[in-house]
Amino acid sequence: MVILASDYDGTLNRGGISAEDRAAVARFRKAGNLFGIVTGRDYWMYETVREADFALDFILAMNGAMLISTDGDRAGEILRCEEKKNDGCIRAIAEHVGKNYNHSVDTVFYRERIRFHARHPEGNDRYSPLCCADEVPLFSQLNTRCDNDADAARCVKEINERWGGTVNALQNGNCIDIPPAGIDKGEGVARFARSVGVPEENVFCAGDNMNDYAMIARFRGLAVENAVPDLKAAAEAVFPSIAAMIGFIMDLADRP
Repeated sequence: MVILASDYDGTLNRGGISAEDRAAVARFRKAGNLFGIVTGRDYWMYETVREADFALDFILAMNGAMLISTDGDRAGEILRCEEKKNDGCIRAIAEHVGKNYNHSVDTVFYRERIRFHARHPEGNDRYSPLCCADEVPLFSQLNTRCDNDADAARCVKEINERWGGTVNALQNGNCIDIPPAGIDKGEGVARFARSVGVPEENVFCAGDNMNDYAMIARFRGLAVENAVPDLKAAAEAVFPSIAAMIGFIMDLADRP
């Protein structure tokens, strides 16, 4: 059995999931392998997949912090979710991002999302009062963004330098995903592989951006052609599509 864990936006989803990729994933799974999505998105990735009528074996949301079942009666059930105690970092990060980059910070816990903005400390119809950030006991991921990729890279560095003992900021273009420290897509995939008894040498991962780096570097990493240069450099090979990756993987399995 082989696992292929794919990023969603920019990797599997490029203006939708192509018919070619759908057919290849179905063929891959029919051969007894496991295909799943590893995304920076939150729980509602499950609804996106369901609405797209796309069959798969697992969803790892919030950069591996959450495992969602796609199996029969348990489809949509949260099987595992990382919980990190708020030690004041939510308010501190929201203040830093708001004052320096003029963007809000969302805190996500299971299916709940709360938004804070330092430029609107009293709150309004879009944001909760900033003082309420201290009342959030636990989080599974924080999310923010910047105006461009360069600002996002700088903001990621600042967050990890100041609050790296609590969180792990990951860049995805101009967006920033902030799961708990020790959590990234590589760790999420590793935990899933162990749970189904698949050795790491039988795990392939596909991605396009830097929040995919941990899984691309840890396993047999594959990049799509539109991936950022640093991810391509870390990958074992570069392909035009998920379908092409699946062809490569299945050809390897057929070799004596």
